[in-house]
Amino acid sequence: MSTSVWKRLSKRVSLPPKTRTTTLAKHTLQPTPPRPHLFDVMEILEHIFSYLDDFTLKHVAILVCRKWFLINRLRSTREVVLGSFMSSSKFDRILTRVSGASQLSFYVFPDATTSTQEQHRRKLVVALQRNYARQIKRQKRHRKLDNLTHWIDGATLKRLLDRSLEELNLIGYVQPELTLPPILPYLSSLLRLHLRISGGAVIKVADIVQACPCLQKLYIGIGQVSWSDLAVELPRPWIPSRDGSEQGSPLPLRSLILEDVCFPQATLESFLGVTPQLTVLKLINLVSENLPHEELPEWEHLEYNWPKVSRRLKDLQLPLKTFHFSVSDRPMTNDEIQEMLLVCRGSTEWTIPSADVTLAMIVNIKAFQNVLTSLKLFGSDRPNIVLQRALHCYLCDSPHLLHLKAPRAAFLVEHLDVYYRGKFTDSKQDLRSDSSQSVAWGHIRPGVWACRKLLTLHMEFHSHEQPLLSSAVTTRILFGYIARVLPRLRELFIDTAECHFRGDMAFPIQLNMHLEGGLCLLAKLKNLERLRIGSYYRQLQCSLSDLNWMVPSGQSKRYNEKRQATLERLDGCLDEERQLEIATARAVFEEGEDLSTSWVKVEPALKLELHHLGMFLDVKRTVSEMASARTFQCWPRMRRLSLFYLYDIGRSPEMELGRIFK
Repeated sequence: MSTSVWKRLSKRVSLPPKTRTTTLAKHTLQPTPPRPHLFDVMEILEHIFSYLDDFTLKHVAILVCRKWFLINRLRSTREVVLGSFMSSSKFDRILTRVSGASQLSFYVFPDATTSTQEQHRRKLVVALQRNYARQIKRQKRHRKLDNLTHWIDGATLKRLLDRSLEELNLIGYVQPELTLPPILPYLSSLLRLHLRISGGAVIKVADIVQACPCLQKLYIGIGQVSWSDLAVELPRPWIPSRDGSEQGSPLPLRSLILEDVCFPQATLESFLGVTPQLTVLKLINLVSENLPHEELPEWEHLEYNWPKVSRRLKDLQLPLKTFHFSVSDRPMTNDEIQEMLLVCRGSTEWTIPSADVTLAMIVNIKAFQNVLTSLKLFGSDRPNIVLQRALHCYLCDSPHLLHLKAPRAAFLVEHLDVYYRGKFTDSKQDLRSDSSQSVAWGHIRPGVWACRKLLTLHMEFHSHEQPLLSSAVTTRILFGYIARVLPRLRELFIDTAECHFRGDMAFPIQLNMHLEGGLCLLAKLKNLERLRIGSYYRQLQCSLSDLNWMVPSGQSKRYNEKRQATLERLDGCLDEERQLEIATARAVFEEGEDLSTSWVKVEPALKLELHHLGMFLDVKRTVSEMASARTFQCWPRMRRLSLFYLYDIGRSPEMELGRIFK
């Protein structure tokens, strides 16, 4: 026996040195099998992988070994996006990717012609029919593929990557009466259905439930894509019927969200009786006054009664974890709000209409600040300055919040300006002719948000003087604050009002997208996956070099030098900033502002990072760091980017820059 073999075997047995030779002579040595590793237990692996995000699963976990790939191939999603904005050739090319995809999103916009919509619908039906046939064949060999010990060929690997269609999103002017019936027979594997459509449509819930027996999540609503004054109608029945009688068998539905729709309340109450596993129920902004356009008997007495809904939920004792109920143009009383909150005592997610955001509501929220992880404010009514300040104070005291969606919050940027640098603007950087004037702030006290672990932020920002939103100083404050205070963001939507008024004149609002405007500060968000800035179309006035730092091609020597030259032309701003700092400090002192209130419970490291917030120096240092870093990669997880585009589709940074600078 060689020395090396002897050493390896010696490590696997525990015999005394003096008796080892004798023992080997008498018996054949059998190495003890290695102890099973923790990661060899399938149940433990499944549990660990369930916590990983989609990016980590796709780019890390499935590449470790064959076993990890087989476990996670059904977790990593492959999305296909189709839309009327595509040319016919591109639509056909993307349509070929539907086969084996787990998620399909279909956008239709009102500018699409009737013939184009009909052509797209016909092609979609054919593609889903083929995908369904392939899915049936795939199920027959599913067990065989799971037991493979080695790859056979490329075709086998491709089949392993295929998945059944689990999620369908229909968004915009999709005309569900024409789109849904022909595709429903091919959606039996669907788990999630999202219908965010224009108003004036009729959707039959019973047909959806019957065609999708595995459906777990259902969203029907208008959201912010309405081009119609009519509501979405959900006529009875909602429960599939056989031989004219309703079938009361339980449904696997776990989430039901209805927003800006109208339906008979009795129908909903009956439907809840067959959803014993429902954990999420949101009835948001139900429409009662805007009656449907069709003369149907069931719409004669359209009203929503909160006490009846409350009693029905108590009788059913559903395992609800999230609940919301609100009716359009009918704010709930404080007692009703309290009763609604008691439906889910331990809920960590709240959805609140902006019209119902009162001081009493803010007090209720603050009472749950150590429990609440998700907060959504919806509606077109923007809260007043008092409620904005209350919301700001709540964010400064709530460390556990993970998701904040307030697309119409009208949140003042002045709340973020912890050094009061927005009081003065630099005329060389900004477009305002009167930029040297100070801004009257009233009693705003800036502060640092405590929700450092925030993952989702949808926020509409305003200013006391709307033109300042186009100021480079203001955008540097906004982008710099978000990048430093919320470093874990994955989804960021920044919006403004469409325009501001001076007398009878309306002026569009557009955040400063030039290099000195500080958008590059968001490059510090390493986990960012989705970024949307502006929901109204704007023609950007900046150059390609101002924005292409976000793509690899823009990190070339040529573009780095171009950006450096742009900043060098503005070097005079550094001296002016020093003078403005002195003037700002003097103004803060004269107005009696207390800067100490901005830094309560703020870590020293974060305070140091915010030291140059709003200054041109902050942008210059960031651009230099990007140019000098050899391995700099902006937003490695980015999937969807949208800059001042009317529709929330999102493209890769390369494609979005191509759209803007085509």
